[in-house]
Amino acid sequence: MEVSEAINNRTMVREYSERSLTKPERESILNAGIRAPTASGNEQWYFLVVDSPGKREELYRHLIEAQKIYSTRMLKKPWSSEQMGKWLSAAEKGAYKAPFYVAVFVDLRERFCTIAEIEELWAQHSIAAAIENMLLEAWGMGIGGCWFGVPLLMEDKFYDLFGVEDQGLKLAAVLGFGYPKKGTKPRERTKKLADITRVV
Repeated sequence: MEVSEAINNRTMVREYSERSLTKPERESILNAGIRAPTASGNEQWYFLVVDSPGKREELYRHLIEAQKIYSTRMLKKPWSSEQMGKWLSAAEKGAYKAPFYVAVFVDLRERFCTIAEIEELWAQHSIAAAIENMLLEAWGMGIGGCWFGVPLLMEDKFYDLFGVEDQGLKLAAVLGFGYPKKGTKPRERTKKLADITRVV
């Protein structure tokens, strides 16, 4: 798949078939992450692969719980009961249940800069680039992915699940990967290029 095709056709996939990803597919996705641009060449990223069936099931349950918090407490306009019912129905049928999960952390166990806040922001930039690389690599192989930010709404439970106690590792996101359960179509952007671009 051409790069431009992957960029323009990729979309978040939240419902996956039961088909497992092969070891080469998994490694290809992870390797794409570390090929991303990295601020100051510091490579302040850390990937935790959730592989065991028990851990994947627990992670799935945590994602559902975190999504409920987002939908009912974080949004200025919470979801209606109808929206929540529709989403819960999809969740019960396996939405968010992926055959391959990767938890992505900012790794600040080693510091390289004198201004901590800027270093942390740069590390987040590197993480975002790594995540996009992984999503695009997966898409190029016909594998869907989803970038879950809702774990940040209940970080402690996810740290417990992952067995991460080092405060130098900061959870940035959880990625789900799997072959799409149904056809996909990218959503049109509501803002056009002219709406968000200014030439000086």
